[in-house]
Amino acid sequence: MFGLDTTESLLLVLLLMIIGTGVSRWAARRKVVRIHIDLDHITPVDVQVRAHDLIGAGRFHDAVRLIRKESQVSRRTAMEVANVLRAGEVLPGFPVFDQGDLSDQVRALLAAGSRKQAVFLVRTTEDMSRAEAEAFVDALGGTDDSGARPWSPS
Repeated sequence: MFGLDTTESLLLVLLLMIIGTGVSRWAARRKVVRIHIDLDHITPVDVQVRAHDLIGAGRFHDAVRLIRKESQVSRRTAMEVANVLRAGEVLPGFPVFDQGDLSDQVRALLAAGSRKQAVFLVRTTEDMSRAEAEAFVDALGGTDDSGARPWSPS
């Protein structure tokens, strides 16, 4: 075949089979849908609460530094997160699967005196508005004896 001896012909056939297999696998792989999930904006709830407190105290740049350090994200991403918090919104937190249901987690936070963190947790896990989350926390005992809220969201 083409002036090749038997060994050379077998090597050529083997090479063509390897190339054909590679091309077919490459073509099959190209049909796979790839989904990219950007995890840059997932910020732990406790970091969001502390950053929100700093923003409320007029220390925006300190909040950006905190988000950048604690979440290990770029400066640009930390600025975006801080701007979202300054606008009164929340970002998704890390999902936690082993701490019981949401009401148990909220009650534990309330017992520890962390009402604001409880509201942030409800907002991030249930995608509720601030008023809905506060009502949920209040229903679980989130107001003090006078009925006043321990913190005032900005």
